Amino acid sequence: MSGRGAVRGISLAALAFVAACDRHSEDEARAIAAQWFDIGETLHFDSRRPCTAAVFRAQSGEVKSRVPLFASVEEVIGNRAQPDAFAISNEEMSVDALFVAFMEADRATGLALQETSLAARACMDDATRQAFYSALTVSPSVLVFSAPDGAIAILDPVRRHVVMTSGAVQ
Repeated sequence: MSGRGAVRGISLAALAFVAACDRHSEDEARAIAAQWFDIGETLHFDSRRPCTAAVFRAQSGEVKSRVPLFASVEEVIGNRAQPDAFAISNEEMSVDALFVAFMEADRATGLALQETSLAARACMDDATRQAFYSALTVSPSVLVFSAPDGAIAILDPVRRHVVMTSGAVQ
């Protein structure tokens, strides 16, 4: 093998290694979000070793029945039959307020939500960060959390976005 061929081979191997270090591929992120919401085009996607952030066009304002939907933090905590994943929507509370309520009621779940969402900031550009913060503050919205996927998704029905984040959960 010539010197150029060896360098090219090493470069391709390094590129494959770096790509393998991403937390999720775009297809994997779409598959996670599609478990819970009807999603359309990808508006943003970035994934690195510690995080994934994606914004998808929402095709509807409904959560799929694959995950139990609750109306309050107390209902989620009281229903330990759903240890892996849940959805929550409360017309009187934004997702940001729900995060605070989880921290006060069940610190472990609150910390998991925080780590899963805020750790993904490193994978957000300005447009994604704006979509994320808008989804956090609009009411009503729908929050889905999946411990096995290490991911959350927030449906912003006003802007018709689904923001999916994944960060290192301890």
